[in-house]
Amino acid sequence: MDTWTLIRFLHIVALAFFVGGQLLLVVAVPVVRRHGGEVALRGIARRFGMGSLVAIVVLVATGAAMASHFAQWEDEVLRLKLALVVLIGVLIALHIVAPTSRALSVGVLLASLLVVWLGVELTH
Repeated sequence: MDTWTLIRFLHIVALAFFVGGQLLLVVAVPVVRRHGGEVALRGIARRFGMGSLVAIVVLVATGAAMASHFAQWEDEVLRLKLALVVLIGVLIALHIVAPTSRALSVGVLLASLLVVWLGVELTH
């Protein structure tokens, strides 16, 4: 295994945690709320938030390394992807302030899925 395979692997694992966790929460949060598990939900959200922070750091580091290695900084798809990453950061910050906002949660999820789509486009 070479270094770039490892970097891509770490990027994909971090992506899977971040986006996969959001997809799981879309299903789990309503069920937990319906059964009065607000305390559990806060604990889950706190842990997912810490894991997401680690995932975002890994995504930024590995993404920047790959963009440099593959000389993609001028690629319009990458620039759009980076703009969406900034938007996701803003939406997450707003979600921290208003954690019960379904609109912010959906916005983060949709923007994240679009970032995944653009990442697939970059691999062509």
